[in-house]
Formats: sequence, structure tokens, C-alpha cells
Amino acid sequence: MVLSGDVKDPQGRMLAPAGQEISPKLIRVFKIWGIGEVPVRADAEEEPGKAEERAIPIEIREKADEITRYRFQYNDLNDPFIYELFQASYLEKARKINKTPDAQDISLPEPDEADALQDGRRKKTRKIDAEQLIHKTIRLGTIPDVYYKTIAAINNPEASLDDIALIVSKDMTLSAKVLQLVNSSFYSLRQKVDTLTWALALIGTNQLMTIVSGVSAVSFFKKIPSRFINMVSFWEHSIACGTAARLLSSYFPERIEQERFFVAGLLHDIGRLIMVQNLSGEYYELLRDARSEEIFLFAAEAKRFGLDHSEIGAQLASLWNLPESLCQMIRCHHFPGHAGAFHENAVINLADIIVNALEIGNSGEFFVPVIEPGVTRELGLDRHMIVPVISEIDYQLADIFEIIYKTVE
Repeated sequence: MVLSGDVKDPQGRMLAPAGQEISPKLIRVFKIWGIGEVPVRADAEEEPGKAEERAIPIEIREKADEITRYRFQYNDLNDPFIYELFQASYLEKARKINKTPDAQDISLPEPDEADALQDGRRKKTRKIDAEQLIHKTIRLGTIPDVYYKTIAAINNPEASLDDIALIVSKDMTLSAKVLQLVNSSFYSLRQKVDTLTWALALIGTNQLMTIVSGVSAVSFFKKIPSRFINMVSFWEHSIACGTAARLLSSYFPERIEQERFFVAGLLHDIGRLIMVQNLSGEYYELLRDARSEEIFLFAAEAKRFGLDHSEIGAQLASLWNLPESLCQMIRCHHFPGHAGAFHENAVINLADIIVNALEIGNSGEFFVPVIEPGVTRELGLDRHMIVPVISEIDYQLADIFEIIYKTVE
């Protein structure tokens, strides 16, 4: 049997779209969220998206398939989960090319003349010091004081919600964003929240840390221009990854605290901005070499500099006094088995891969990273979760991006 209509949780968040096959795993998800009845049909009608796909000219579909296979070249398309993600990526690419023919151009943009250095003017490999890069970047800007004051109050067992609300209220931008996010699709509350104390009572202090960390990080890096990574696209990718991580964790309410995952997903590539800022044209060479050699950008970073952006990002998160488990999720988002809790790292790993596959924003990585063995098994995920997660990312992203990025000044 398949669903004849969308199924959402009590807060209105998508659990499964119309047309999805009802599997034992999906039934367990419905039970977790207290869904007792769902609309079904017994006939195997055409899958959602097939009619739309056929309406796209065949030459565009073929081009989309060619590009998508090239980006997925290191993935095993015989794996049902990966193939489902590939199909979603292919269809999204076909839509984009059909709407904007320039979407089929996958070449790197040319750098400014001042930054385009000839091969040989730099060493192809050299060790870099993460701590030095971080402190050099921090000298260019500071995290708002309200960040540290809010985190300190959250960690103070004697601080009341009124005390925390008073600290947040002194920063007009932050207090406005707390209320905006609480009233958005991110939480899908049924009632309008109009005071900070009420907001904190509803969402809790852990969720407040999510908002404070996200807004503070985006605010910090918006002051540092980048010539080699489109910052709007970078933060679209990062916010989408945080959203995807939170959604993936929501399938396991009995074992995972969801709110930490949005922060980890939001900040997972933050180390790349530090590398771009400090290594300038050298990083463009790295982007070019990774593409021409057809290797992952994080592998090219490690090959040339002795470490990659995930290690730098984890050290920055530690400097910002974020929890150690969150630092480990940033550090291990490409290799979840390296350290820390595997299933927590795996959520960020999978969220990053899904968002990368769908080309929601871009943080520099072109090829779709490989899902490490054991990730889908450890998380108990199957291919039927791909479509509802993608649908919910699309539903939530515009709201969250507007709140966290667009109005940060």
C-alpha cells in the first residue's frame, strides 16, 4: 500500500509525502509520533515526480543524468538508499536546467586577477597551524558579548528564565530572532509567542543556545568578505545541513536530543571559511586541483595542508566553549567513526551528503561524499525517508535562512 495524502506530525511537520510506500519502518515512525490513522490507497499508481520528469525535455534529462552521475561517481548506486538520493538529485538538477540553462555549467568561476597566481609560485604541500589561522581570523572580528553572557547564564543552575531573557533582550537583533524563529516553521507552534520568557519556557535553554550560536557565528563571518566562496550560498548550504540534521535526529526522539544537531550542521564547514580567509589565492588553486584531479575537497585540503576544515572548525567551536560532543560532530562529519559518538557524527555526515547531493547552496565541495559503511544501518534509516526529509528541508529552509542569515547585519 502507498499513502494517498501527506502525513504530518501534530506540529505540522512532514513525516511522509503522498505516494510513499508504507513500510514497517514508516509505521514505526508514525507510532513514535502518535499518528494513529493515515490515508492509503491499494493501487500502485504512478510515483510522485514521474509525470513532472516526463514533461522535461529528454535532452535536459540526459544532461542532468550525466552531471549527477559524475558528481556521484564515488557512490554505490546499487545501494537502495544511495540510489533514492541519486534519483532525487537527478530530478532536482533536471528541474534547475529546465528553468535556467546556466545550471548545467559546472565549471569553476575565475578568480580576480590579483589572486590568480601561476603554478609553481607556491609549494604544493605545506603544513598549516590551525590555532594560528583561528587567532588570525578572530583578530578581524569578535563574537558579540551577548553570546558569552547567554551561554554563561544557561550553564548557571541558579539563573532563572527571566534572568536569561533579560540578557537576551539587551541585544535587539538576537531577541527579535529568538521570537521570529520560535514563531516560524522551525518549531511549528500552534500559538503566537510574543515574549522572550514565554519563548524560553516553550523551547528551553538548549534551543536558545542553538539560536544564539547560529546568529553569532553568521554575524561574525559576515564581517569578513570572501572572494572564493559565495557567502550567501555557503550559509544556505550550512543552514540546510543544520535543518536536515535536526530532521534526521527527529526520527529518534528516544535517543537523540535534536537541538544540538542544528548547531553542528550549521557550523560543520565553518573551518573552511577560516582557510579561505587566510590562504587566499592558494585556496582557489586547491579548488581547481580538487576538481581536475576528481577528488573530494576535504581530501585535497588534508593532502596539501596536513589537516582539513573539519579539524579547524572543531577547534574554533571549542574556543567558543561549545559542548565537546558538538565539537566532535564538526570534527568527524566526514568520518563519523573516527571519534566520539558514532550515531551523532553520522547524523551530520548524512545531512551534509543529502544537502550536497541536492545542491542546496554550496560550501566548495563538488563531488557527493560517500556515506560511510554503517551510517544508515546505525541510524536505522531506509530509502523511504529520503523524500519526506527533502520535502521538510524545502518547507523550513526559507524561513530559517531569512531569520538567521538575511537580516544579520
